[in-house]
Amino acid sequence: MRRLRSGEERAMRTKLYWMAALAAALLVFPLSAAAAPTPAPVPSPKLPSKPLHVELQVEVNKLGQVVRVLHGTLSGDGPFDTMVMGNALQMWIRDQRGKTVTAVVGLYKVHYDYDPKTQHVKRTFALFQRGGNWANEPGAATKIVSDAKKEAQAAAAALAKLKADQQKKAAENPNLPDINAALKRSRATPTPSPHP
Repeated sequence: MRRLRSGEERAMRTKLYWMAALAAALLVFPLSAAAAPTPAPVPSPKLPSKPLHVELQVEVNKLGQVVRVLHGTLSGDGPFDTMVMGNALQMWIRDQRGKTVTAVVGLYKVHYDYDPKTQHVKRTFALFQRGGNWANEPGAATKIVSDAKKEAQAAAAALAKLKADQQKKAAENPNLPDINAALKRSRATPTPSPHP
């Protein structure tokens, strides 16, 4: 076996040190990752401790979409009633037989029953009265989305008008200094201090 020269020995030791340091780093990394603080658990919402019942009467169009909630009996639990109303406004009531999907225009009774033991809500519905003059009206969810889009477009138009008005005022008064440039300059200059 050939004897290593001192330079080769140093290079070999350096490589061994680097490999040992890398192995130690790889061994320590999982331990430090496991020791990292875990985020606090998100508290679960306080669920009702008693059974709740809601009965709503809804109008359904020819597509099976709920057009509006006419009236109903609420449970008295605010958060639950709010969720039930939101669910009812987004609901579709359709009948599927084989590959055919049909919808019956009419008034439906929708029942929501909350069971505190299982923490589940059971929703059932039944046709109350056929027909109605709302058959061609869009569904409530469609109206809500359409109204939200109109509001967003109106807000964007108002913002664009405001920016245009500001640019117009700046163009009308060219002798006034730019406030943003003045603020940047005041931040850039050092503040005097009593100590040298």
